[in-house]
Amino acid sequence: MLGEVTETTFRLQKRRYWRNDFAPNLYGEIQTEAGGSRIEAHFDVSRWVKTFMRLWLAGVMLLGGPIFVLSCLDRLTGSHHMTGDNIVGLIVPPAMVLWGFLLPRIGRWFGVGDERFLLEFVQQTLAAQIEEQGFH
Repeated sequence: MLGEVTETTFRLQKRRYWRNDFAPNLYGEIQTEAGGSRIEAHFDVSRWVKTFMRLWLAGVMLLGGPIFVLSCLDRLTGSHHMTGDNIVGLIVPPAMVLWGFLLPRIGRWFGVGDERFLLEFVQQTLAAQIEEQGFH
């Protein structure tokens, strides 16, 4: 188990022998309540992974979009806005956008058992009971 714990919040992830930044992390907040504590938790990827993927997709759209459009124009009208083979400009930008959407899903698939593992770990470690929308 890896993670960070502060006075009222925590982040946990399953330790593994390979790197999977798209595997789910359990983010939680501990709230005091009459007769005990309540843990509000959710699963998500780390903030830097979200930021990187947004920058990746934005960069691919900004740089690859014009290349794709000009390659389409060259192919349809016979003009020569782009040098080299138009097929590369037609395939690579959409493939990079597709990869930007598939990679997180593949990473989640490799971490498929992590959510259950993390929930059971918190439940056993803290003697918590699972409710429909969290722990307590």
